[in-house]
Amino acid sequence: MRNSIRKIFAATCLSGCMVSQQANAEDLIDVYKLALENDPTFQAGFHEHEASKEIYSQAKAALLPTIKFDYSQTETTQDIVSSDNQVFSSGSTSYPTTEMTLSLTQSIYSYSNWAYFKQAKEDVKRVASELEDVRQDLMMRTAENYFSALREYDNYTSVKSEVASLEKHYELVRQQREDGLARVTDELDAQARYMQAKAREVEIRNTLKDALQSLKEMTGQLPQSLVSLGLDMDLVEPTPAMPQEWVEKSRNNNPNVLAKRYATSVAWQEVRRQKGGHYPTLDFVFSQNNRETEGSLFGGGSEVETQDMMVKLTVPIYAGGAVSSKVRESVELHNKAQDELEIEWRATERETYAAFDGVVGSIAKVEALQRSVDAYELGVDAKRTAYESGLTSSLSVLDAERDLFFARTEFSSARYDYLINTLRLKRAVGLLGDTDLEQVNAMLSGEEQAFEITASVMDSRTYRSSEQARR
Repeated sequence: MRNSIRKIFAATCLSGCMVSQQANAEDLIDVYKLALENDPTFQAGFHEHEASKEIYSQAKAALLPTIKFDYSQTETTQDIVSSDNQVFSSGSTSYPTTEMTLSLTQSIYSYSNWAYFKQAKEDVKRVASELEDVRQDLMMRTAENYFSALREYDNYTSVKSEVASLEKHYELVRQQREDGLARVTDELDAQARYMQAKAREVEIRNTLKDALQSLKEMTGQLPQSLVSLGLDMDLVEPTPAMPQEWVEKSRNNNPNVLAKRYATSVAWQEVRRQKGGHYPTLDFVFSQNNRETEGSLFGGGSEVETQDMMVKLTVPIYAGGAVSSKVRESVELHNKAQDELEIEWRATERETYAAFDGVVGSIAKVEALQRSVDAYELGVDAKRTAYESGLTSSLSVLDAERDLFFARTEFSSARYDYLINTLRLKRAVGLLGDTDLEQVNAMLSGEEQAFEITASVMDSRTYRSSEQARR
């Protein structure tokens, strides 16, 4: 069985591709590092976090003193129209006035400001959880796109192997048909299966290119080669073995759940902040004013300095019902936040169970498909020999080749599903980290000579010309 598996991956690494002797292949960690620097989704999430956390400084500022300086320059023109003062009964003048005011305002008590400050602290926790979710999402997307490319490459090399086998069988049947040893239906069946395999090859090659473009979408560059999955892969059951324990971990660690939990706290503090509109506020105000006037109609210039210290109590009485309306609005938004938390929690619970079952199921599937591929390979060899001996039909050989292709495809897919589900389980509970990627990366072959995966596309005209030449 082990030898048959090695033959599968030897074909995967060699069929239809070149082995790079000089360029270093990119492994999962290399791609992740590139994505950290270039993925626009992650960068947008990071900048959103940096902007959102400023709300703490803004809320803190409402509790600190406010100092401002005002300066004004006024040019006044006066004309006496009438006056009871006989001395200044007529005349006109123009003079400037310079005024400077330095004021300090300190909030002594404001229920709304303190509620806003507590709200900001909860909001900072929320945006930190959201950033952690963005980071874990990047790791998950990197792994999914990386293994999607490898999966499609395995499918591509498997279908190329099938095409080569069907071409060889078609040539054999065609020669036998010319020698009168095979029926025309055998030749037509062989030709049809051969061309179907070629059509699948084109389709899978296009899917492979799209998978590579998904990596470029994250990293900003198209990978020329990737390190393949090694032949030996340890299939490890989830620890702890009970899914309920994983679900409990997700309740306490999943960043989406935590973000929604903090969002609920933020919404509650908003209720308190709006209720503060009903409560009085107390402020201390100090101001120093300097006013310099350079003359007027009724006397000479003057310079006056004034200092004021004031304790200001503001008692809201009626605002047209706006405060009460805002309180009712914030209460409903708090209820909405609680519902969103419940939605997120239920989705996370389902995701955790699905990931756990996915890991366990993938292990069983990989082990079963290993035996399946081994059996199909032996079956294809046996049917080829039987056909050459005249003991079975050509259609039987064609069916066996097709079944072998699908078995290889399913086996390759199951291996990648195991790795992805392992990471998804950690992602669901909020514990996906660099160590997990490194552990998965260690399962890659890590060879210096990695296979190239940018094969050129052969179009339908090439197929037709080769077919015409064969005829």
